[in-house]
Amino acid sequence: MRQVIIILLLLVFCVCLYDAKDLVVGTRINNLLISTEKVVYKGIPFIRRDKDYNYTDPKQRVIKGIIARDLSRTDAEVTLVSGGVGDTHVTLHLRSERGEGLNYLILIFSQNK
Repeated sequence: MRQVIIILLLLVFCVCLYDAKDLVVGTRINNLLISTEKVVYKGIPFIRRDKDYNYTDPKQRVIKGIIARDLSRTDAEVTLVSGGVGDTHVTLHLRSERGEGLNYLILIFSQNK
């Protein structure tokens, strides 16, 4: 019985890893949410969508955490291009699957002062 439970937990863990490719950098614990933005682009058949997302804090607060959540749960990828945690700006590159669109929720956190 114990072996069945362990195998079941490993399967659930593997499915969770494969489900979507979200980006989580830094931490959101005890930090202030300074930006929430939804990035949506429609898909074009047989074409990958490549888009850059830029954020610069107007109050020059230092970024402590970034979360880019794939709301469509596709195999789209997001990468950190410049800036990020420890800086006042960030540039993210979003790339969709072939023929799919982009549907991301981007959250940016700063130190709670």
